[in-house]
Amino acid sequence: MKLFKRFQLFRCLSVCFGIICLTTLSLRAQDLAVTGKVISAADGTPLMGVSIQVEGTSKGVATDLNGAFSISAPAGSVLKFTFIGYIAQEVKVAKAGMIQVKMQEDVQKLNETVVVGYGTQKKATLTGAIATVDMSEKEGQPIANVSNALHGTPGLFVNLSNSQPGVDRSTIRIRGVGTLNNNNPLVLVDGIEYSMDELNPNDIESISVLKDAAAAIYGSRGANGVILVTTKKGRGTPRVNYGFYRGLQKATYLPDVIEDPIQYMRLKNQALINENKAVDYSDAEIAEYQEGMKTDPITYPSNNWYKIALKNGMIQKHDLSVSGSTEDYQYRLSLGFLNRDGIMFGPGNHAKNYSLGLNASMNVTKKLKVGVTLDGYYRNYTIPSYNSFWQYLSRTLPILTDTLADGRYGNSWLRTPGRNNWENPRMLAYGAISTKLVQRFLATVFAEYKLPFDITYNIKFGVDKYDGLLSENFPRLQTFNPKTGAAINWNSPATAPRFGKTDENDLNIHFYNTLNWAKSFNKHNVSAMIGASYDNFETDQFNASMTGYKDDLLPVLDAGTIWNATSGNITRDVIMSYFSRVNYDFDNKYLFEFTFRADGSARFAKGNRWGYFPAMSAGWRIDREDFFQSNFIDQLKLRASWGQLGNQAVDLYRYFSTVSLGQDYSFGGTLSSGGAVTAYSDPTIHWETTTTYNGGIDLTMWKNRIGVTIDVYKKRTSDILRPVELPSQVGNLAGAQRNVGTVDNTGVEFTLQYKNNFNELNYSFFGNVAYNKNEVIDLKGEILYGSGTITQAGYPLESYFIYEADGYFQNDAEVAKGPTQSNDVRPGYIRYKDVTGDGAITGDDRVVINTSSILPKYTFGFGLNLDYKGVTLSSAFQGIAGVKVYPTANLAYPFNNGANATKEWATDTWTPENPNARFPILTTASTWNFSQRSTFWLRDGSYLRLKNIQLGYNLPQSWLSKVKINRVNVYVNAENLVTFSKYDDFDPESLLDRTNVYTYPMLKTFSAGLNVTL
Repeated sequence: MKLFKRFQLFRCLSVCFGIICLTTLSLRAQDLAVTGKVISAADGTPLMGVSIQVEGTSKGVATDLNGAFSISAPAGSVLKFTFIGYIAQEVKVAKAGMIQVKMQEDVQKLNETVVVGYGTQKKATLTGAIATVDMSEKEGQPIANVSNALHGTPGLFVNLSNSQPGVDRSTIRIRGVGTLNNNNPLVLVDGIEYSMDELNPNDIESISVLKDAAAAIYGSRGANGVILVTTKKGRGTPRVNYGFYRGLQKATYLPDVIEDPIQYMRLKNQALINENKAVDYSDAEIAEYQEGMKTDPITYPSNNWYKIALKNGMIQKHDLSVSGSTEDYQYRLSLGFLNRDGIMFGPGNHAKNYSLGLNASMNVTKKLKVGVTLDGYYRNYTIPSYNSFWQYLSRTLPILTDTLADGRYGNSWLRTPGRNNWENPRMLAYGAISTKLVQRFLATVFAEYKLPFDITYNIKFGVDKYDGLLSENFPRLQTFNPKTGAAINWNSPATAPRFGKTDENDLNIHFYNTLNWAKSFNKHNVSAMIGASYDNFETDQFNASMTGYKDDLLPVLDAGTIWNATSGNITRDVIMSYFSRVNYDFDNKYLFEFTFRADGSARFAKGNRWGYFPAMSAGWRIDREDFFQSNFIDQLKLRASWGQLGNQAVDLYRYFSTVSLGQDYSFGGTLSSGGAVTAYSDPTIHWETTTTYNGGIDLTMWKNRIGVTIDVYKKRTSDILRPVELPSQVGNLAGAQRNVGTVDNTGVEFTLQYKNNFNELNYSFFGNVAYNKNEVIDLKGEILYGSGTITQAGYPLESYFIYEADGYFQNDAEVAKGPTQSNDVRPGYIRYKDVTGDGAITGDDRVVINTSSILPKYTFGFGLNLDYKGVTLSSAFQGIAGVKVYPTANLAYPFNNGANATKEWATDTWTPENPNARFPILTTASTWNFSQRSTFWLRDGSYLRLKNIQLGYNLPQSWLSKVKINRVNVYVNAENLVTFSKYDDFDPESLLDRTNVYTYPMLKTFSAGLNVTL
């Protein structure tokens, strides 16, 4: 560490010395007057707005309407000319006078490639709907997991509902939800199936999202879309790169709970009085407590447990890489370290990640190229052993003692119904901690060989090895009465102390090889690819636990004396595939692509294992037609595609009947252990099939300043695999998994990009919005009910199915006239609509709300980037709309199950004097009126969030060249800085597809860092 600090000090002094020297030299230099004109090399037209800068300085000008400019610069300096849509040029100043600069159009944009299935394609000839993410634009952002970098990507719904270090991974949905099973997209890293969240974000170059028939080349599991991750390779001159940032984290939203114990007790009593029930706290107890607070904060605490339990978190990251390339080889070696300490007190939310990356290849001969990649990740993180910590925190009361004077965990001396066994958050956060260790490696070797007749053979072999070890420690936990010192066992002495280990070992083997051929005949361009792949997935899991420990000082299995539990299983899953693709275009004008894939899966019985998935797409470059003449349109392309993709989302071995052990039976009057079939099976189950239709327009204008992309799509998933339940009278067996159901997703996506410059200011804007309509088409007449949700034909998946609230009962007369609800209805209670008109509120009065509980109708993102003389400012907003959230239970309802209430329940509840209050009359959540799911509690989950804003500065090259440094960028960041939402009781993002607030809060991050290139 001392050596590192000395090295940093040396660098700092060197930079300062360089600045002083440069300043001295610039004072002595004699400026020369340079005038000139900048024209287009293509047609000689003058170019207005070209930026001209004296390299290494802040001095610069821009050309006028006639392309003319005038600037003074030292002899020997370099003038740098930059303009949107043109290749940058440099001119050395030798003498004063007039110069003319001809700038070439940058056609490289048309030759940029996009990663697609088993290869790359030029953007200009692309016919599929593909979104790309350039990870260089995310440089310096505090992204712990790669999935969290995809917020705001067109056509994607990205949701992070848990920010716990070690498990904070986003859920990704591409163009809606099409199945009742797993809707996660297929993720491939350099062509091999792998988790993107087991990669260092700094090792990733780009991410491609295949949204339509472009994903059909991965037909077997491409129904939910495909994400292709490309890792970085070495390029050009050998470079050493070092990046570092450090940041502070805090919760975005926290419940505003009542923290005054006197207010809490009186309010709780009032709620019980409103229910005609006896109070919990007597006047004498309240008076004693109020007096005791003055002298004894341990026995008479006034605690806000969110303030006690939460603190500022920390995130810190280091990245080091060495890279380079020549004509014969390329290499890149990287190391990464990420350290996080969460916002929860105690050791139960700490995570450390270590990464290793290697990407190397070489040309052995003119025909043979070989290479190897290695992505290694080792991480360990801690969690509370009792994983309901956040639920327990939401149940805390201001009268709960934190710790006694001697450090023992406290409870409360006040008798509180529902709280016979107090959950002390400090006890749970410090006393019972589990540790998860994970190491995962993806190693691949590949080769490329050029055969005769322009045929190239590619082969790749990959091994994905996952090892996870979970160590769970459950010591004996007790809380103590702060007044009497009496102990209460929080967990049972019969099962604690308890210690257990779960060992997970997965080995996945992937092998594929392809033959590629491409040929051009005059204006005819043809390419073809055929290939085959083999994927083998094996899992091995074992766990064991022991009790009978004297204490918790030696948490190992051998120290226990009583066996508690053991279990284990091994599974194997195999997929074999054959695939092909043909591309044809005429003069880069008429574009066609055809793909076909056949997949065989071990998840289905013989005769049903193979699925066949064809796809086709076409494009028309109208801008290349002779009849199309435009001075401002650079590219106009129409696209259309159709394809079929598959999903094998069914548990292993569901196509035949399996025997479950533990099914005891009586034999000769004696109970004997045995096994039995507990579920029906259907041997005819087969692939789900998703058929996609897509039409799109790609438009660029004004020298690539403006880019517009519009896509319209429809996605129909049929033969959905789902369990079909049977009446209990039929052997009381679970229903078989069958192919029953059809779901549609229909939508529109719009993307806009704009970039330009004003003198030395370069600026750009990007934005996108997507609309998706989700609808169940057919379930063969079945209706699926959830907790307050329903899935049936004609509505989105998991729509809300609840009562309609119709204000409050204002007086006894309204109660008497209204429909019968329950025996305890009174003024101030929520009034529900009698939809059936039978005079009573029953389950038949529930209505379907045409809004999905799991998926928004709209997703959008936009941002602005500025660059002025080395100072950069970038911002990115992200949001959703057209979705409802339904918070329930603790802190959503007052005094739920013995929990606290938020402050708004003390000020904005119904009374005869306040008939239009936000909330009904104050009661506990145990009343029938409160517990019914209705539109009263339904909240708008739409939000707009400033996802990231970054201010950076690139130190001038003239400074750095003196100390032999190629680049230094320093920056400050803010993540999740501001959120705009109608629902502000808790973070709306974390409540999607969730009905309680029992989750690790979303985090704001403030960070600063630097990137150095030598």
